[in-house]
Amino acid sequence: MRQTAIAALAALTPTVATPARAQMVHPPGMSHAQVVEAASAGAPDAIGRNATIAWIDSTGALHQMRAGTNGFTCVIIVPDPLGGPVCGDQNAAAWLMAFLRHEPRPPAMSAPGIAYMARGGTHYEDAEGNVLMEHDLSPHAAGSRPVREGPHWMLIWPYDPVATGLPTKENGAGAYIMFAGTPWAHVMVYQDPRQLSAPVRR
Repeated sequence: MRQTAIAALAALTPTVATPARAQMVHPPGMSHAQVVEAASAGAPDAIGRNATIAWIDSTGALHQMRAGTNGFTCVIIVPDPLGGPVCGDQNAAAWLMAFLRHEPRPPAMSAPGIAYMARGGTHYEDAEGNVLMEHDLSPHAAGSRPVREGPHWMLIWPYDPVATGLPTKENGAGAYIMFAGTPWAHVMVYQDPRQLSAPVRR
């Protein structure tokens, strides 16, 4: 992702002021309603309907379409380096910003973050199936290949394969630790977030 687009992620909080719709800038060929629909589609309905909605353009400018109330932000990026919309809580957003800025390690967190990609995404692998820290708009290592991901969600925390017993590559079980052995290790869960049940309120 371009550094300007990465920097724009720093503004992804539900406290950003929302301009009047008439003054909003939309992606070429997309209406306000289409942007909201596309971005919120990255999360379960119960999350997307109350999340902050935004998009990031090719210059890195952030365009907020709607302020949210639940601490999540759903965003699309045009052009798209990730292969789908992303919806994350504040911990996940901070982790993602640090990762994309090539910082040496994630920010300190007191609890895991959670992020959803209900429309799936794309990652790059080498010939042995190891996931590489590349994306659709970055330079690619020799021999790397894009791999399409199905709908999934992510637990953002420095999980250890030995302690958890989880594999470090995609597999039939549906969960693995991506970027194992690095400060950016996190759990990928290949389960459609749109199929998750809403929490029971007591």
